[in-house]
Amino acid sequence: MAIKISLVTPTLNRSDTLPATIESLARQQGEFNLQYVVMDGGSTDGIQRIIDSHRDIVNDFVCEPDGGMYQAITKGFERCDGDILGWINSDDTLFPWTLNLVSRLFEQIPTAQWISTLSQAAVDAAGDIIYLRKVPGYSQQAFFDGVYFGFGGAGDPHATEFIQQESTFFRRTLWEKVGQEALASQSLAGDFALWTAFMAEEPPLGIDAPLGAFRIHSANQISRRKRDNYVQECKDALNTARARLQYVPKPASGLAVYTGRYAEKEVPEDKVSSWSVVERQFHVLPQGDLKSAIKQRSIY
Repeated sequence: MAIKISLVTPTLNRSDTLPATIESLARQQGEFNLQYVVMDGGSTDGIQRIIDSHRDIVNDFVCEPDGGMYQAITKGFERCDGDILGWINSDDTLFPWTLNLVSRLFEQIPTAQWISTLSQAAVDAAGDIIYLRKVPGYSQQAFFDGVYFGFGGAGDPHATEFIQQESTFFRRTLWEKVGQEALASQSLAGDFALWTAFMAEEPPLGIDAPLGAFRIHSANQISRRKRDNYVQECKDALNTARARLQYVPKPASGLAVYTGRYAEKEVPEDKVSSWSVVERQFHVLPQGDLKSAIKQRSIY
């Protein structure tokens, strides 16, 4: 039996996008052991019909008022018994290979505490991929220097993409150690606060395969409408962690060099090759013409 993965979806009045989220789980391929919980905050748009038509995927459904998305996720985790945890919002999706791959990674690398993709995808309202952006690697130092903060988010010239929430999975033991308090510490940026707590323990393993996709479906969706508020909460969480750890960001004027940890196949040409951990340096460009050109696909 494959290692059990418990996923939670928090939702409220998202009957337009929730079916695609659930169907992305129904389309999973390979061997995996999934426990799936949907936590609804009291929708009035017919969610029960959606759940009833997907009872082969949804193992548990709760419909009751809650204190927001992060409280719903925490309550969902309390109803789960999987060794690996994660959540997928009701407008996002997973790729068909994700759960099989995540299962094998955690089984074959028992020291891995959390993993996240280095290839971040976004889809539009129709579900078509509209971009795939690369993160060069993950390291503790890079995180606390402010690298994973969105382009220009914290004012750090080396800032690149945020860690993608729907493409991040972690062991229950790590969640139980530092997770619940961190997730509840911010109203919008609970995910970033959680990564901050996890990162203080150890960095995630980066994997090149895309695992999940963020859906851009409305100019009014919270992640776009309240981006400035989200960024401010990220700054608060990062600065609080820096103070607690007595971490002083490393000044860098040119190319920044860090050491990342990656999950890679030992023998790619061998179908039964196992996954293992490798460490290597990666480089982060400062903001400037070259970085902007790469981001805008205008470099030749």
